[in-house]
Amino acid sequence: MATTKTTKKTAGATKTTKAAGAAKAKAAGATKAASAAGGTKNAGGDGGNGAFEALRSILQGHARDLVVVHDTPDNYYLDTRTTAPNGKPLFFGAARAGRAYTSFYLMPVYTNPELLDGISPELKKRMQGKSCFNFKTREPALLDELEALTGRCFEQWKFAGHIG
Repeated sequence: MATTKTTKKTAGATKTTKAAGAAKAKAAGATKAASAAGGTKNAGGDGGNGAFEALRSILQGHARDLVVVHDTPDNYYLDTRTTAPNGKPLFFGAARAGRAYTSFYLMPVYTNPELLDGISPELKKRMQGKSCFNFKTREPALLDELEALTGRCFEQWKFAGHIG
């Protein structure tokens, strides 16, 4: 039999029992377990639509000249071998699968916004902020355009001495 502990607040308006607290803890544990089992996140983070794998593939084409920092089922992250002014490696790009969409980060367009000149309005609509592109589905034409943009970014940073 569970023991019950009653706690009264100043006016006696709130009463809590140990049994109620145990039920709350059990519910929280069930939520954590469902989350760990993938109950609150889509498979692969992109709903199985292949957007993450396509975006990762774009970055992997340049990986031999960069440093792979993360390579997990939902995160692919590349740094340069160059040290930034803050003493840390200079970030090049990443693909990260989230619950609602997959994000593609490309730092060269942040430091050199002229690299975005001439991109299609459709790709521009995918931008969030200055250097992030979000995709909910795999869209071959936009992915081809993003691959070409990534290539231009790589070449520009190589010419500038950030990649060597």
